[in-house]
Amino acid sequence: MWHRLKNYLSSLWTYNVLSPDLRVRRRVKRSLHHRPALTPDEWFTVHYKQQDIAPVIAAFAYEHLEQYSGLTIGKVLPSDRLEEDLHWTQICWFDWELSLCEDFYDCFEVDISDRLDVSCLSTLQDLMDFLNQNRTDPHLDRLDQLDQLDKQEQTG
Repeated sequence: MWHRLKNYLSSLWTYNVLSPDLRVRRRVKRSLHHRPALTPDEWFTVHYKQQDIAPVIAAFAYEHLEQYSGLTIGKVLPSDRLEEDLHWTQICWFDWELSLCEDFYDCFEVDISDRLDVSCLSTLQDLMDFLNQNRTDPHLDRLDQLDQLDKQEQTG
């Protein structure tokens, strides 16, 4: 009996540690409350079109970052700092990075898990730049170039 109670209490503690901090999330949402909630198209046009972020990356980020954080991403600015302003690691589930890598792979067939280092990303713009730079796998681009050279050599 004691062992079952101990396991139950341990599970509650673990769940609390791994889940988002809802108080912090509410505080962040209150700090964003005065900002307009842009649609995905508006968010891209206003913040990322001039930055040469691909529309598909902006759409991906808008959908998935909202799922991970519980924030209205249309209110988040590129200059918002992930930790200092948005408290990202506190408001997201503990495995949001893994989810991001899996979702990115599902959408773009590019594995970013070995390149993603969130500690090097300060702002939302940094994260968007990272995603945009990695939307195609450089290794696959190189293979395509080699295939094209082989075809040219065979026909030439």
